[in-house]
Formats: sequence, C-alpha cells, structure tokens
Amino acid sequence: MADNASTSGKPIEMDIDHDPVRQIEKLEKFSKEAAQAFFREFGLISHQISSYNDFVKRGIQDLFDSLGQFKLDNPSKKVDSAQKHIAISFGQVCLKRPTFSNKKGDKTEEVKMTLRHARLQNMTYSAPLYVEMKVQVYTHDWSNNLETGSSSSGKETYNGRKVLHDVTEEIMIGRIPVMVCSVLCWLNTHEKRDYLSEPGGYFLIKGMEKTFIAQEQRCLTRIWLTNTPSWSVGYVTEFKRGRIYCKLAGAEKGEVFIGGRYITVSFLYTTFPIWILFFALGLMSDKEVLNAIGIEDLDASLADIILATVKEASGQCEDFRKADKAREYVDRLVKSSESFDEYVDKYLFKGIKGKREKALFLGYMVKCLLLGFSGKRKCDSKDDFRNKRLDCAGELIARELRCHLWHAERRMIKSMQRDLCGDCPLKGLSHYWDSSIVTSGLNRAFSTGMWCHPYKRTERCSGTVHMVRRTNPLQTMADLRKTRQQVAYAGKAGHARDPNPSYWGKLCFFSTPDGEHCGLVKNLAVTALLSTKITSPMEEHLVSIGMIKLDTISLSDVNKSDKVFLNGQWVGVCSDPAEFVSKLRLMRRSKIINPQVEIKRDRHQREVRIFSDLGRILRPLLIVENLEKIQAPQASECFSFQSLLDQEIVELIGVEEEEDIQSAWGIKYLFSEEAGKPIPKYSHVEFDQSFLLGLSCGLIPFANHNFAKRVQYQAEKHSQQAIGYSTTNPNIRVDTLSHQMYYPQKPLFKTFLADCLGHPEFFNGQNAIVAVNVHHGYNQEDSIVMNKASLQRGMFRTEHHRTYKTEVDGEEPSKRLKTKDRVSFGKIESKIGRVDCLDDDGMPFVRTSLQSGDILIGKVSESGKDFSIKLKHTEKGYVQKVVLSSNDNDKNFAFVTLRQVRSPCLGDKFSSMHGQKGVVGFLESQENFPFTHQGIVPDIVINPHAFPTRQTPGQLLEAALGKGIALDGNIRYATPFTTASVEDITEQLHKAGFARWGSERVLNGCTGEMVESLIFIGPTFYQRLNHMAEDKVKYRNTGPVHPLTRQPVADRKRFGGVKVGEMERDCLLAHGAAANIHERLFTLSDSSHMHICRTCKSVANVTMRLLSDRKKVRGPYCAFCESSENIMRANVPYGAKLLYQELFSMGICLKFETEVC
Repeated sequence: MADNASTSGKPIEMDIDHDPVRQIEKLEKFSKEAAQAFFREFGLISHQISSYNDFVKRGIQDLFDSLGQFKLDNPSKKVDSAQKHIAISFGQVCLKRPTFSNKKGDKTEEVKMTLRHARLQNMTYSAPLYVEMKVQVYTHDWSNNLETGSSSSGKETYNGRKVLHDVTEEIMIGRIPVMVCSVLCWLNTHEKRDYLSEPGGYFLIKGMEKTFIAQEQRCLTRIWLTNTPSWSVGYVTEFKRGRIYCKLAGAEKGEVFIGGRYITVSFLYTTFPIWILFFALGLMSDKEVLNAIGIEDLDASLADIILATVKEASGQCEDFRKADKAREYVDRLVKSSESFDEYVDKYLFKGIKGKREKALFLGYMVKCLLLGFSGKRKCDSKDDFRNKRLDCAGELIARELRCHLWHAERRMIKSMQRDLCGDCPLKGLSHYWDSSIVTSGLNRAFSTGMWCHPYKRTERCSGTVHMVRRTNPLQTMADLRKTRQQVAYAGKAGHARDPNPSYWGKLCFFSTPDGEHCGLVKNLAVTALLSTKITSPMEEHLVSIGMIKLDTISLSDVNKSDKVFLNGQWVGVCSDPAEFVSKLRLMRRSKIINPQVEIKRDRHQREVRIFSDLGRILRPLLIVENLEKIQAPQASECFSFQSLLDQEIVELIGVEEEEDIQSAWGIKYLFSEEAGKPIPKYSHVEFDQSFLLGLSCGLIPFANHNFAKRVQYQAEKHSQQAIGYSTTNPNIRVDTLSHQMYYPQKPLFKTFLADCLGHPEFFNGQNAIVAVNVHHGYNQEDSIVMNKASLQRGMFRTEHHRTYKTEVDGEEPSKRLKTKDRVSFGKIESKIGRVDCLDDDGMPFVRTSLQSGDILIGKVSESGKDFSIKLKHTEKGYVQKVVLSSNDNDKNFAFVTLRQVRSPCLGDKFSSMHGQKGVVGFLESQENFPFTHQGIVPDIVINPHAFPTRQTPGQLLEAALGKGIALDGNIRYATPFTTASVEDITEQLHKAGFARWGSERVLNGCTGEMVESLIFIGPTFYQRLNHMAEDKVKYRNTGPVHPLTRQPVADRKRFGGVKVGEMERDCLLAHGAAANIHERLFTLSDSSHMHICRTCKSVANVTMRLLSDRKKVRGPYCAFCESSENIMRANVPYGAKLLYQELFSMGICLKFETEVC
C-alpha cells in the first residue's frame, strides 16, 4: 500500500504565494488524514504490544543466551581423575500458542485456549515455553608421561575432557502469560473476535485482566553528573561490578594546594586516585593523560585539583609512572582471582573495546566532572525524560523470568549433584527441571503486583501490575497508557511530582491522580510511541558520512573535533558536525538507518549523541520543507503512515532531539497573518495542538478555557467513572461489577482527536438541556435539580450487573482435606437464608428475582454443614445468567450475575465534561420547570454560582455552541487550543434568532408569569458517574455488634451502623436534639447497665448465693458490704462497664457517685 501511494499518486498543487487560505485548508486536511493514518497503524497501545512482541521474537532468546554455560562439580572431597562433571547450556527457544490440558477419561490432550476459556474457567492465558537444553557429562583426562632417563615418576599432562554422555533435549521450562493481541495470541491469526473493538495489551491471569504500568527507569547509556552529596560523575550499569564513579574528594590537612581536592575513582569496590588508573590502562605520561581529559583552558582551581590528584597518586603508589607499577597497585586493591586484563575487559566500560579507548572515556568522565565543578556544565536532572527510559511488558517479564530461571537452575543443580555424588545414571532432563517454579512465580508476580527490582535481587517493587478497569472503554484505554515513577519515600519525592519541560508532547500535564500518587503516575500523550531495540549495526554508516574511529586518531587530535556517542559509548569524532548530523538525518529519512534513531547535536559541549536503545519516547512531526512533496493516494485508498515516512514527510522525534528543532503549533502558523511580517523558519509542524495532551484531555471541549484543576478532575476521575458503553461480549464475561447505559449518545460537538480516532464509545453520557438557574433552593452548592419526566422517558437509565463467584474442589478430593469435608454445590434447607429460588443443583433460576437474605448459591459439605452464599442486606436483583465451569486444576466454579435497572434518584452523582460535578438534590415535575417560548423545558438545572468559583467558562461555550449546532444541523469542532472564537459562537446564535450570549426569556412553570431575569439555557453533554446512592446508603436500627465492646460494627456489608462522631454530635447539640443524641450514642449503640452499692459506692455483682434457710437466690450483691440492700441499677454504655472491669482486673477500684432521678 505504501508503494502504491508513493508511485501512483499525484502531487498536490502547492500554491502558497497566491492562495494561502486554500493552501492552509489543504494542509490541515492532510494533517488530519496523516493523524488518522498514524492511529490506524499504531493505535493507542502499540507500546505495550510491540514491547511484548519484541520480547517474544528476540528478547527471550537473548535472555537464555546470556545465561551462558553453568558447570556442576562432584561435591565429594575425593580428588580423582575419574570424577564426573556436568556442563549445561541452553539452545534454541520455542514458544507455542496458548493451550491447556483437557482430560477425557484416562487421556489428556492439549486443547486450544481462547480468551473465553481463560475468563470463564479462571485460567491463565499462557503459552508453553520449550528450550533446547544440552547436558554433557565428562571427566578430566590426565596422563602420566615418564621422562626418559629420569628417576622421577613423571609429570601429569592434561589431555582435555573425556565426554561420557552428551545429550540435547527439548524440555518445557514453564508457561509464559500471553498478551492479548500479541503475536502469540489466537486473535492475531485473523480469528473472529469476541469483542469488536478489542484493544489488547493486557494479560488474563486466573481469569482476571492485568496490565503493566510502564516503569520509569534511570537511563543506563549515559554518564551522570551530580553535586549531591558531593561532586561526582558516574557510569551506572545494572550490575554493581560494572559501576564506575569519579569523585572529588577532600585532601588531608596541611595540603598546600588551594581547595585541597583531588579526583578519585571507585572501581570494583575499591577507591584510589584516578591518575593511577590512567597509567594502569597504558598511558605513558602526564601529557597523554591531560590530552585524554581534553580541557583546553585550565583555570587555577582546576589546575590545583589535577596537581593534588597527581600528588595523592604519588603518595599512595610510588613510581606509578613506571611500567606495571600502577597495574600491581590496582591488583593489590581489587584482590580478584582474575588477571588485570580480564577484569578490566569484563567490568570497566564493558561496551568499549581496547584499553586506550577505555582510558579516553575515563578522561571524558573526568572532563565532565571538572567542567561541572567550574560551572561550565549543568548537572544531570533525574526528572528530565532525556535521562529516563520506560520499561514495558517485554523488559519487565524478562527481568522477572530471569529471577525464576535462576531459582529453577539452583534446584536443578542440587538434584543433579545428588545423583552425581551417588554415581547414579542421569535421568531425563525434565525430571530435574521443575517447570512449576517459572509458571507459579510469574502468576504470583502478576497476581500480587510485586515485581523484581531492576538492580536489587532481594527487593521487590509494588505497583508494577494493576487490574484493567472496565467502567467504560476510555477508562480501559487510559489504564493501558499509564507510566509510573518508583519513589522510595512518598514524602521525599523532591521535584519528581513537578511537571518537567521534557514532558512536552510526550506526557500529559493533566492526566495524573490526586493524592499520594500525584505527579508520579502519569499518562502518555496521544501520539507518544516507545522505541524498540535496534539490532542493526550503525558504526559503518557513521564512518561513511565522516566519522573517524577512536582507534585511528592520535591523543593530541582527539579533542580538536566533536565527539560522537552511540548509546552513551564514545565511538569516534567528526570534524564537521553540522554536515555530519545533516547527512545522518537524511539517512534516517531515506530508511538507510532505522526511523527510530534519535540524533542530537550539542553545540555547547561539542558532542553528537545518537541513541538507538529501547524505551525512549518518540512522537511524529511533519517536516515543513517536504510538505510540497505530498503525493495523494489513489481514489479508493487512503494515506498510510508508512508511506508518509517513505516520502520523508513525517519523522519520529525524541526528547533530546526536539531541542534542536523549531516546531510550529499548527499549519496556520507557517503562514504570516500580517502583511510584510516575516514568516518564522520552522523545521517541523504539529499535527494538531491538542495532541500535546493525553487521551482523556484531548476529548474535553474547550479545555483551554477551564481551570487546570477542573480539567484534571474530568480527565482522571469523571471521564473514567462515567457509565456508557460496555463491552460487546457480556455473555462470555464474568466481571465483578459492570454498568451499561441504555441510550448512550455522541455529543453535538466533536474534537480533532475524537475525529481522528473514530471511536464514539470514548464519550459516555447523553446530551441534556441544561439551564443555569436557582430552582427553589434545591440546587445549592453541588446539588442539581433534574426533570422527573425526562427520567421516566429513559434519560440516564442504566443497568447494573454484579457477579458473584465461588469455587469448590472437583471430583478428585484434595490431599489436605478429608473426604467428609469435601464441599459441593447443592440445595438443603438453610438456617441462614431462604432457598426458595434455588434449583436442586444449588443454582438460582435465570430471571428469578432475589432479595436481601436469599441464598444465591447453595454449597453443602458431605457432613451436612452449610457453606451457602447469601445476599447482603443491601443487595438484590434479577438473575441474569448462571455459568458453571472447571479448569485444569480440578476446580469447579460457579458464577451468578444479578441485574438491576437503575434510574437516577436522589444522591446520584453527575458531571459535565468540565469537572462540574453535582449530586441530584431534587426530582422536579416537568410542569413546575421554567420553559421557553418554544416550549423547551430543561432536563437539568444547575446553580449559577458553580461557574465563578470553579472557573469553567468552557461549559458555557459548549452550551452556546451546542445550541447553534442543534439549530444549524452542522457539527462543529470544540478542540482545545483550536476552537471557534467566542465571536463566531455568538454570531452563530444571533443568525439563528437568539440572544448572542445564549440567554433566553422563560416562563415560570408554577405561576405562568414571565421571569424577569434572562436564563442561560442550552444542550450540554452530561455524564452519569458510577457513584450511586443505592450503593452507598447505610441505615440500621439494631444489628451485629462487636463481641468485645458490644458496639455496632463498622462495615456496611456487614450491616454495620452509621458512625456518629464528635462533629456529628456537635451538630446535633447545636440543633438541641439531645434525645436524638441519646438514642444514637446509647440506645442504638451499646446500651447496658451496672448495679452500684450506694453504701460503699462500689459496683455490685449479680451472683447466685445461699440464704440462711438454704434457699438459692440470684441478684445483685455487694461483696465489700456483704449486703444486698441499698443497691441501685444505673444505665451506662457497655464501653464504660468494660473499662471498669479492665481497671478492676489491674487492682484499681472505681467509686461511683449516684443520685436518684
């Protein structure tokens, strides 16, 4: 399609000079088509799916290759040439599509696992992982060679390995969870989908939908300069042994140099002056070291630091400039079993080959440290996204899988060593490898959300995985696009919560939750992409356009040219950086190198930085100079994004490269509005200004007119709590809670983003006629008044589904339970609830009405004990469906879904798309509402005080624009930053015969008189939120109490009481409702009584005692006075009585003053 578009298309005529208005319209239309092509090809969650696909195709094989070969030695202490040794290595990896075991009689077969199997049978949608494992059993072959003419017995010669057993076997390592819509998913084979707009990007773990939150990690491909707690520059790797730090340390007292600082290097857990390491790497003189550092103008402070470093090096290692002296000194400090060359090649800048190149990079680190100390280089910000990378599904699964493979390897080694020590023959490899370690470990990590730490093996991070919420499709998509920054202490996050300029176009500035996660959990902008790992070599391309490799240039000439860095590694220099960068970008646009390569030229530091690693945020921009080369596709086709990349019209720009470009906000900014005014020289242009926002924000009309806090409320809360479209496969889903609106509507307006996406289900609500007025005082503060007749006609009517789940063991009894304790589904007469609606199998009949107290699912043990599930006192509904299923773990499941139809009632929560939330305060009859001369009656009345306090004029603009659209019949845009002006909206209303500002004369519905003031009225898109009074209402007279305090329990589901605290008590006191307070805090709480002796003022106990005539009597008796006379009964809270008893048990006796009322 891309080839056809580029060869058979005709160029669009670009008449910029003669008709700029027409040209702007054409380019804006093309910008919209290009954006639509982008979303068609990449969608909104390509970063999740592409990361997982890259892991399946390349990452998992690289993971097993990196494990290398591990050897097993015989643990016995005997030294014998016949001792057996084992070498194990991994080979080719094979991942199959998801299947599960199905038992048919005595046979077990592998059956294709679909999404509905995983959902309804509480199974994990996973694929078996097979790996070739090579095991070699060998001994060391030593021979005794007698020397001729010598009396000695001879020398032992090693002749190599003697292989006794060599086998390669493909074994099952475990099961890997499969991402929906990935290359392993069955939906990727053009199979019919259960859900029409299935986004994918999530996992099914034991029937629950889970997804990753992209984790922000520190970039490991660049050095870090910091001044806290002291000046240092670090080269950080994933493993501790490879981390190198250069620091400014303080010299001892009596130092003659000013400042008293010298430079140290920390390498392999030891610290010493850096000058020694330079000479250990092969530099021969101080001049060569200074050339490697490359600072041209040394001021006095830097010269003092270098001199102090040289003196400190001489003090710690005399004659370190002589051959091998520096090496020997480093060897003594490191104390490694490896030689100097081995551990330097392995741990010192592992990605750089050659000691000379390592010394040059070490000199570059010293230069950065000195420039930072002198104020000529800024410290690196850990909050800047140029210094961050995002870990998605592929990287996170690889990290967790490595941890469990290491655990399974240790278990395998121990099992093999037992057979090796006992001289037993080796069994099959599948006998030693426990695949359940990998399978259970990954399932447990997904279920708990505790993931392996990127650097510390013993620690785990929380918040990596979370549930996919399904209130509406917009909430689901927003969950799949979240990012998260791990902060050790929530209160000490520093500037991590603050917006950073590097977020521009990459992350949304508004879409972040409030509370403790504010600023730490963020959302990607709508056009943000994540780069994948580029494996094709690039150094040859860099050399072809003018780069000189480091190994071919002298030390004296290294710093005369600009440095070239590839993924943080210094690979060469270039003499003409401007031409070098220009040619490299042309190569990227012409697809000689990957389009995801990021190119940055730092003129101040004289560096060219090139990045091709994974996890960088990229976004597409139009190239201004190539807009004249646009070639239209054929009439029956549309633009493809790949064809636009091929035509060099669009390119992907990264965070750091964006500093080198000049981007226009929109097409119209490329043309001068004033005659004679020069046009700015832009290199790139945005598709649309609203693409700088996240998905939820880009759908808000007139968002740029509202207070930022209200935009955040709508983007992060109200839009994701709105009830609208549900999934199209409810019959094969068993979600715990779901909602569905009966008549969801599209808004009258449209935004550029919504038009490009083409998903009307992202809007969840209805268009209501809203009047801004005070209606009898029932809409004060957050309250709104709704038209009862509109609700009776079906407005905002929703359906509420709640699914109850339970499980029992299968036919094979568990080993831990006795046979009589096995629980199964069934119906018996229950003491805890009514069983009239149950069938003999313990399941309710479909379409049966269940009320509070009814048994929902009958469960009974063989001993007759009742384990049935009962509806709580606040739960009721009609049985929608009953599902029975079982999985491959011999578990039987039952799912019962109850349905309720809910019309809005008092206390239900509503919100506009501008953060104007409100609770229904009154349902008014239609005849009592004010009405216009056209007979239009409002559906909702809101208070006018809501606008000046919340600063949301966008809602007024939406109502005015909606009124014009309803009259004109043409849908118009309300896109943020590019909306129609207020003058255009008022003019549209004026032409339709209405007041310019949307206000109208209305008649009072109660009296029929004309209202003196004008009322602003117009259609507004309103959302019904899932916060309903029926789910929150809490009431009781008496009920369950706590066994210790005898006060009402707190939980609503446990029929708990309504809490009346100090503030509620104060309000009731202010109203003089003393009897109500007494009832709430005493009569309906923990009412009790005590018997008090009025003689000694102590508590008398109620006991059974013998009288003189040997009769038994029960009553209050004072043990202190030894009398039952003069005892009175006092009503007290049980909490006070409990306090007295606890103090009495400690030897403290209380006295009570009493009065007869």
